[in-house]
Amino acid sequence: MRIPLASHLGALSEGLRLLRRHPALALGLAVLAMGLAQLGPALELAAGTGPSLLLQPIFGLAGLLPLEMYCLPRLQAQLDAESLDHPGNPAGGWQVLFDERWLRSFLTRIGLSVIIGIGLLMFLVPGILIMTLFGWAPMRMLLRGDGLVPALKWSQSAMARQWPRIVQAVLAMMLVVLVYQMGASWALDRLLPTADPDLGPAALVRLKHPAFWIFSLTTGALNLWLSCALLALYQRLETTIASQA
Repeated sequence: MRIPLASHLGALSEGLRLLRRHPALALGLAVLAMGLAQLGPALELAAGTGPSLLLQPIFGLAGLLPLEMYCLPRLQAQLDAESLDHPGNPAGGWQVLFDERWLRSFLTRIGLSVIIGIGLLMFLVPGILIMTLFGWAPMRMLLRGDGLVPALKWSQSAMARQWPRIVQAVLAMMLVVLVYQMGASWALDRLLPTADPDLGPAALVRLKHPAFWIFSLTTGALNLWLSCALLALYQRLETTIASQA
């Protein structure tokens, strides 16, 4: 009788344990995320734009770019090296390897994000398929040094065999994020009622009110946990594939 494969939901708690390996570093990155989040409304004020559903997230992403581009991938590389000491990312030399790999990994992630975004907007199903099959390629390039094509092939092969458990774990992570966002939005609505609920508070209010600084800090901490949970999920996927080879 075939024994059912274990769930990967444990990656959620493993991500928290990985993050707790360096509490001072985690706190520093959360504070950095809080500061960078304020660049969004600052850029809105500098550009002289009014409240906009289109420009607000663009300025917000621009402010957080250093964190997403360098700091979070570096944390993932460090935690992976310390927890596994994999030959592709050894504990004794992960910094040098990270400096060699992070840019092409980030560019691959941006390229996939654009393709996935177009697929979701125009066709939906192709976008979901691309995200499901090739979503691990940037992390594979970052942590194991694969080239673009081998990383895409590895991600596709791994997900073709393991996608139900991986999707289950990712959906659980997204549920945590959704619950947090709903709670945070409810709290901000009570603290700062706005005349236009669709556009939200003006940039100056978001820049000056303490509630938004606290919200940015907690969002930064959640983003750190999510990055570590995805790392733990990748490690589980890699271990499972290796054991089946």
